[in-house]
Parts: sequence; structure tokens; C-alpha cells
Amino acid sequence: MGFRHDLEQDTVSSLPLRDAICVSPETTVRQAVAIMQDKSLGCAVIVDQDDQPVGLFTEQSLLELLTAGDSIDDRTVSEFTDPNFLVVQSSEPAQRVWDAIEKDGLRFIFVADESGQLIGVTGQRGISEYLAESFPQQVLSQRLGSTPWMQQREGA
Repeated sequence: MGFRHDLEQDTVSSLPLRDAICVSPETTVRQAVAIMQDKSLGCAVIVDQDDQPVGLFTEQSLLELLTAGDSIDDRTVSEFTDPNFLVVQSSEPAQRVWDAIEKDGLRFIFVADESGQLIGVTGQRGISEYLAESFPQQVLSQRLGSTPWMQQREGA
């Protein structure tokens, strides 16, 4: 049918998920950044003592801290929490993730199972991978730094 139709029919569980990085509010910024670098993920979810999400620490949060000239050793992630985060259930339509990205400007969306347990993170990257996998003929993938196919000469 089409991209929009597939997003309405498929569930969030059909999107690529990455392991969510969970940190406590007392985690130092340096510790969170080290974990984020190790896992190649641009965010960490801040969870309370019951493992319920209470905030989001992102690369943008780190930039704000560094711009202010603060030390990443003395500050905790709770001081730089991004309150704009979303947790969706894996059984919801994938359209919910698209809407959160398009309308709310979210980059990361956390995914929970039916019992509310966090099972992963998706978002802009997950939607992009879903799109490329679902519509390979319509998506042109090209290596960075290569000559665009429109500029390549053909023939003699």
C-alpha cells in the first residue's frame, strides 16, 4: 500500500529497537556519557528506584552543560533532564512513533511491554531503518563521500 498505511498497520514492535540505557538520577554526567559512548546511543533514560522512566539525558543535555562551562564529574544527570520524553507500548501502532518525531520533534522514543517494563529505544533512526527495509526500491542508499549517482557519467 504505502508508508503511512504500513505505519498504521504495523506495531511499534516491528520497528528496530536498541537496548535502552537506564541510569539513576544520581549518576554523574561523566558516567552516563561513558555508557552512551560504549553503547553508541545518544541518550540515556533516567529511572527511579522502581525502574520507571522519570527523564531523559541526551547529547543535547551534555552540550548545554559544556556550554555553561560546568564539570561533567560533579554534576548528575538529574540536573540536566530533558522532560520531553515519550514511552510507548510495543503493541501501539508504529504511527505513534512517527507522530512523536514529526509533530513533537522527539528524537528518541522509549518502548515498554504490556506490563510497563522498558524493553528498548527507537526513534528517528528506527523509523529510517524501517523505511529503508520496507521500501528498498524507493529508498536510495549511497555511501558518504561517494559521487551522487545523478552525477556519474554513463556511456563512452
